This record gives sequence, structure tokens and C-alpha cells, in this order.
Amino acid sequence: MKRYAAPPEEWDCGILLSNIRKNGEPHGEVLELPIHGSVEYWGQSYAAKGPLSVRLTANYAGENIVVLVEIKGKFSLPCSRCLKETILAIDGNMRYLFTLRHPVDGGKRRGRQDDGTEADEPDGDVDVIYLDGYQAELDLSHNVWETLILNLPERALCMEDCLGLCPVCGCDRNAFECGCSAEEGDPRFGVLRGFE
Repeated sequence: MKRYAAPPEEWDCGILLSNIRKNGEPHGEVLELPIHGSVEYWGQSYAAKGPLSVRLTANYAGENIVVLVEIKGKFSLPCSRCLKETILAIDGNMRYLFTLRHPVDGGKRRGRQDDGTEADEPDGDVDVIYLDGYQAELDLSHNVWETLILNLPERALCMEDCLGLCPVCGCDRNAFECGCSAEEGDPRFGVLRGFE
């Protein structure tokens, strides 16, 4: 099984710039992207349970291009309390702003126009992604990947009131009551109980 820490090489998430109408009308594309393995993030493995459904919507806003990336998918992860496999439904989106207008310093300062003045950034503190003027296609693979990993939860619960594992005997307390007392503590530290 593959382990992904970056977008899979087989992903093709391009939008031709010629398909985006200059009148501001949105251009949309729907993709089904394969994931044959698990996504590695937060120090955990999120096992994919099928392909990732992606909708890309792009439109011109003045001289800029606004792209909305929407993702849906299913992944499994061990419950953070009882370790039972838990299915997660991921449904999220992110917006990106692209521009062909480069600042005079080669793109190091964001939000600057050719004449060095501040550009109006429609959504406040938005990172502007500068495009090459000769570019014919927007490759959004990294943007789709970023949208995915930022929508993965740090931990998962099999159910809201999961009781977890017993700290004494290790049984799943959701399945049955083991009868262990919380005062018993970890048996590995039993030898230390005589010390005061």
C-alpha cells in the first residue's frame, strides 16, 4: 500500500486558462482522483476508502483568477480512544487567488502591482499566487492536496461518547464492563506502591 506525503503523481488537476471566460462567468470541472493507499499527515495514516471527488470552479475577478477547490472523500483512522477503525467523511473547500500581474521585485512581496503600489486584495489577508504570463494551464494538484490535508481531523472518535480502553486490563469498555477499579492503576507500577 502506498503512503502519500505529497500529491500522487497520477493526479491531473489542470484547468486550461482559455476555458475560463473573461466575463467573470464561472468555469467548473469535476474530477475523480485516485488514492491507492494512505495519506500521511499529523503523524498518522489516513487510509483512503475510494477515490477523492473534486470540483474546481474558476472565474475572473478583474485581472485575477479566483479558484474554489471543493473535495469529498472517505478515509479510515483508528479511534483515538478505543483504536477501532473509524470511517471519516471529508467534505471541505478552499479558495485561491491567482494573478498575472507581477510586482516589480519579482514576486517576493505579495499584493504589489507593477507600479509598486499596494493591490486591492478582495478577501483581506489573501496570499496571491503569481502566474507565468506564458502559462496555458493552471496545475491545481498542490492546491487540491492542501485542501485535503487541511480538512483532515487531527484525531477521530468512533462515536461521540466512546469510553475507550480500560487503563488497567486494556479491554474495550464500549464492548463490556471489565470491573477494574480506577484506583488499581497500571500494574507495571505496582512495585512502587510501597514507597511513600
